[in-house]
Amino acid sequence: MSIHLRRRAELSAGEIAGLEQAMVAFYRSPPPSYYQFADNAAQHYTPREQPFHCDLVGRVQPGNSVLEVGCGTAHLCPHVEAQGGSYTGLDFSAELLAANRRKFPRARFFPIGTAMENTFDLVASLFTIEHIADPPAYLKLLWQYCRPGGLVAIICPEFVNCPGYAPSIFFGRTPRRLREKLKRFDLPDVIGHLLDLKRNAPRWKQRALAEPPGAFWINLRPRILQGIEFASDTDAVHMVRREDLVWYYEQLGAEIVQTSAAMADVPPAVSRFSCYVLARKPLSGSIG
Repeated sequence: MSIHLRRRAELSAGEIAGLEQAMVAFYRSPPPSYYQFADNAAQHYTPREQPFHCDLVGRVQPGNSVLEVGCGTAHLCPHVEAQGGSYTGLDFSAELLAANRRKFPRARFFPIGTAMENTFDLVASLFTIEHIADPPAYLKLLWQYCRPGGLVAIICPEFVNCPGYAPSIFFGRTPRRLREKLKRFDLPDVIGHLLDLKRNAPRWKQRALAEPPGAFWINLRPRILQGIEFASDTDAVHMVRREDLVWYYEQLGAEIVQTSAAMADVPPAVSRFSCYVLARKPLSGSIG
């Protein structure tokens, strides 16, 4: 089928490396609108609109060190500093990191891949893991940055348990709308689109929902790499499922402190489409 969704274990090292290289090239120079949505939510976290962010920030104690991997415009930074914590951010874009240093002079910012001298009390990943071609490797990295007894916090979309499909998945041969394909009389693309939409995508969703935890589904052909204009999550390559994240850290002996499934009073508009996992690293005897 034309939908290229496969489990991480089914992919070769070369396939993962190729996808990673393509995505890194995109993130080194993202479109100007890329961080606009996040910036709109940067000024205030509210329990109704950002319940998971509020829970995370509420766990920062004075003197805590916080590392955010894939920090973007670092809208978490002022909330951490307001709690008395210190903030460090990692990301790909040199221009973005420079802008963050000017905006948040008390914080530290480094390119992804920089060796950190210390571990951190809290390691956060906010809407980043969906853009990662090798999720287990990324989860291991977060774990290694975390000090024994510290917390790893992940907030991200929920693409398997949610209604519908990730915006990065397209149907048929191209990511064009079905109406446009019909106008161009591109019958092979129209037929492929309808087959994917009505048969192949639902079959994948059923399989993904029934898969044991730890599948880590990867989209090898995200829409953004097909030449279309960027829109939210058209660059998502990891079809995130909360159970996969929980499973991974439980294998390392983590205590799962909180998840989106266990939180009360989360609005359905948030709980259906986003997930939150907070894991505590053991004080001793942990793997990795």
